[in-house]
Amino acid sequence: MDKRPLFHRRDVWLLAGLLLLALLGFLLFGRGARGDVSARIAVDGQVVRTVDLTKDSDFALEQNPHIRFSVREGAIAFVSSDCPDRLCVHSGYLSRPGQMAACLPRRVSLTVIGTDDSDGVDGVAY
Repeated sequence: MDKRPLFHRRDVWLLAGLLLLALLGFLLFGRGARGDVSARIAVDGQVVRTVDLTKDSDFALEQNPHIRFSVREGAIAFVSSDCPDRLCVHSGYLSRPGQMAACLPRRVSLTVIGTDDSDGVDGVAY
């Protein structure tokens, strides 16, 4: 039988180049291109607060102090609520424009928006 190596030197260089290209793409288009985002908190459909997601903070909603939010590393989440099912808390951290979470029993919604007020949606179908 012919004993040939599994990988040649050019295969290793090709694989390293592809990994480097993938890492570069992730850095440019994955996280870095997201830009500045903010979040809107609405109660009964009325916006009560706009939150800058570039500054880490924890705060309670003035209309219902039992609902608390946390901002960490460009993302926001419900961290506590007095609603019975707590689905809003289980939605986790939101960071991309267009993502949304809601506490339906308390009629509180949280929507992540871009600084240019676009939600990242390129079309809507009814």
